Amino acid sequence: MQRLPPPVPMLIAGTFVNKAGSFILPFLTLVLAREFQLQEKQAAGLVMIYGVGSLVSIVVGGHLTDRLGRRRTLVLSLFGSGALAVAMSAAASVRAFVPLLLVFAFLADLYRPASSAIVSDRLPSQDRASGFAALRVAVNLGFAFGMAIGGLLVDWSWRVLFAVDGLTTIAFGTIVLLKIGETRPSGPGAPSEAIPPAWRDPVFAQVLLASLGFATMVLSFITVLPLSVTRAAGYPAWVYGALVATNGLIIAAFEVSAVEALGRARRLPVAALGMLLAGIGFGMLGIFRHWAGFLAGMVLWTIGEILTVPQQMAFVSDWAPPEARGRYLGFYGATWSLAVVLNPILMLPLYARLPEQLFWPLHLLFAVPGLLLLRLDRVDRVERLRGRAEGRPAPPALPALASEP
Repeated sequence: MQRLPPPVPMLIAGTFVNKAGSFILPFLTLVLAREFQLQEKQAAGLVMIYGVGSLVSIVVGGHLTDRLGRRRTLVLSLFGSGALAVAMSAAASVRAFVPLLLVFAFLADLYRPASSAIVSDRLPSQDRASGFAALRVAVNLGFAFGMAIGGLLVDWSWRVLFAVDGLTTIAFGTIVLLKIGETRPSGPGAPSEAIPPAWRDPVFAQVLLASLGFATMVLSFITVLPLSVTRAAGYPAWVYGALVATNGLIIAAFEVSAVEALGRARRLPVAALGMLLAGIGFGMLGIFRHWAGFLAGMVLWTIGEILTVPQQMAFVSDWAPPEARGRYLGFYGATWSLAVVLNPILMLPLYARLPEQLFWPLHLLFAVPGLLLLRLDRVDRVERLRGRAEGRPAPPALPALASEP
């Protein structure tokens, strides 16, 4: 953490402020159903549309990060979504509320590739995983704090809840305006338009597949685990809440130091190991349906998360051409947004049809794409990665793996 240059700590501080006030998505279904009297299916449909908007937002945000710059994209997203959140707090009817919500869903996540790109721009290759770990700590601590405050605010006044969300987002935007300058690389390099689309990069495409599998697996702790803890195991809801809180506390306490301790390790094997541990952690949830079993599984998947996510993000940052870093990071972030849509579609029907002892071990299948990371960890690819990280011209694109011996 001591090695982080000035703009990165300010970005991390702003992220904490923003996440501490991120109330809209966690409490959206409740507000739609309770305050606007929407049916459950209508509320669920709007939440899914919100998820699709987030997916589009991150991809577009990656393009804007490379074209407009990091700072302008942050300002557009933070001030735009902050103003919309305040406007939603004053909406008099659902007809006024829903259009604002849909535009908000598009603007709210534009900033994510830009913030990741700033970490990549300002940190040398060997420090990027630590920078992303610190950013994740801010997200987790802010979210935990925000959930506690939001739970109190939503019962008092949902309008205050939305207004506070908007004001904290604008506060982050103000930090960007005052303390964070443009970090987009300048100087000689390939024109942004001349770089092939990120999804046509065969190495990157396989990293995306592994990330999508991992994200789909991990998000079961939000969609299915509460049902398993409260219905199947018969525990009160606070037990599930304690598990989620412990996950965030472990990340906050250990992720940065763990990533720094692994600084000399090769990134992709570490990420692959993390995926395997997460798969084992989720798999054991159906075997030991006791609070201690849930806790042990949570600790394992949290360790897997700590090992996987910062290393993958650092690899993507190094692998991407500097002129296209925003787009690469945008597509990587989009795998998590896509998983938000896919997980309930896949997992909830499976959970309804399968016994606990079979459903949870199936999560190991989502760790299988992690084997791709081991295959990608080859000497010729590492040399190409090092060349990109050090600013040397990259050799010609590698052929698709299917054509390799």
